[in-house]
Amino acid sequence: MATAVLIAALAVNVWLLIIVRREGVRKQLPWFALYVAWELTLTCIQLAAWIISHRLYVAVYWWMEAIEVVLIVAAVRESFLLIFEGFTSKPEFRWSVWGVIAAVILYSGWKAIYAPPVQGNRLALFIIGAEFAFRWGIAGIGVLTTVWSWLLTEPANTREDAVVTGFGIASVAFVATTVIVSVFGTRYLFFSKYLPSVGYFMAAFWWIRVFSRPVKEFGLKEMGLELEDVGNELHRYQSIGERIARKKW
Repeated sequence: MATAVLIAALAVNVWLLIIVRREGVRKQLPWFALYVAWELTLTCIQLAAWIISHRLYVAVYWWMEAIEVVLIVAAVRESFLLIFEGFTSKPEFRWSVWGVIAAVILYSGWKAIYAPPVQGNRLALFIIGAEFAFRWGIAGIGVLTTVWSWLLTEPANTREDAVVTGFGIASVAFVATTVIVSVFGTRYLFFSKYLPSVGYFMAAFWWIRVFSRPVKEFGLKEMGLELEDVGNELHRYQSIGERIARKKW
């Protein structure tokens, strides 16, 4: 089953990378484009490690997860700032962002100390706790983006919005897995084991859907103007300005 999931992830990541390169996403969202390229590389390495040794796969997964976390944070930050460009200096906006971050840190700290989701050694608990806190943070930013977009009537279904929403979906799936294991133990282990993969596939297909659509342009053609029309209008305004200047003299 794990091999099938990795092969499916490889196919989806190849598809997503082709669309990202074809649509020139790197110019608009360079960190997200880098994340997609890294995710494809990571999947290839994980698939090879899984075929060689399951223990090697586990080691590779957690060591390379750190790089993935950095790229996710950079991609979400990149899109979040582009969505709310011009509003980030507002005090209420900044306080809402820092409030989400503080709430995530407090809850994750309490969870790690008093109610750890799994049992294990200190290193395992630290890694899973850190991943849990990180995913809660991304999910919180996703919810905050939705709320602020609604309050500020920002356009939805943009590429930037899709990036944040996709990572939010994947993070919610991971958090749900941790919560299920914490509450029910191994009772629903098969379901919870593959839930993060389902969350990522949902995010990837959402990105494929949104990034496959052409970006709406805003130029002369969209305004119904030609270069000749613009030249005539400029000439008309210049003539008016010259007449006004002659009258003043």
